[in-house]
Amino acid sequence: MKSKGFRFRGLLLASLSAAALMGVTLPAFADDAAIQKKIEERFEKQKISTEGDVFVSVKNGQATLTGGVTTVAAQRQAEKLARKDAKFVENLISVVPETRPDADIKKDVLHALQRNPHLGVFDSIEYGVDKGVVLLQGSVLRPNFKDEVEYAVTVIPGVREVRDNISVQGLSPFDESLRQQIYRQVYGRLDSALAGRDGSNPPVRIVVDGGRVTLTGYVNSNLDRVLIGNIARSTLAFAVDNRIKVDGEPPTVDSKPNGAGVVI
Repeated sequence: MKSKGFRFRGLLLASLSAAALMGVTLPAFADDAAIQKKIEERFEKQKISTEGDVFVSVKNGQATLTGGVTTVAAQRQAEKLARKDAKFVENLISVVPETRPDADIKKDVLHALQRNPHLGVFDSIEYGVDKGVVLLQGSVLRPNFKDEVEYAVTVIPGVREVRDNISVQGLSPFDESLRQQIYRQVYGRLDSALAGRDGSNPPVRIVVDGGRVTLTGYVNSNLDRVLIGNIARSTLAFAVDNRIKVDGEPPTVDSKPNGAGVVI
């Protein structure tokens, strides 16, 4: 038979364990509630509700976001705001945009790209749209250019997803020397009418990455296309991929779903 002292010690240990458990659990619940409140206040301040309905639940410091919004930008902003307070964020927010034809979305994507003041002759972007899903491809000179392009697409009405496969070129003295050499020779030898378009939307794009050159864009004739390719090959470039097209030729479209066509 167990002694009274043994039973007393057992009850005491059980009580201490329960108290310890309560001491850990109650603050955890309190912390979760505080985190949820902070996130909801951030959403209210940034007017996330104007884009749809977003709900927050927090457990053990981890936030789960649910609901629906009308733009990809709102979906991503909600996650960014929640990460300021939560240890981990599971973003289950659905993007339910207004229904728009892909052709209209394509026009808006093109407009967003062309009005970007930072994209220039050393950047080449391709895009495709399929049922509201936008695929971005190509290459840019600076990482922030990639971010700017992606964000500009996320706010376009009708876009339900953005797949950003844009690469960022490496920076080296050799690559920069190639860029400048090819640029001077190409735009110095093009006819005046074509060269005059060099500005917000230069006709020929010169991408240099790791000593390899890719040429994209449109020119007036096949002679111009061949000439520009030969200029690039006359340099110390390791390889030259001439993808330039003659005005009127359709863009090259990837055969895969959501395939991207050369735009700028």
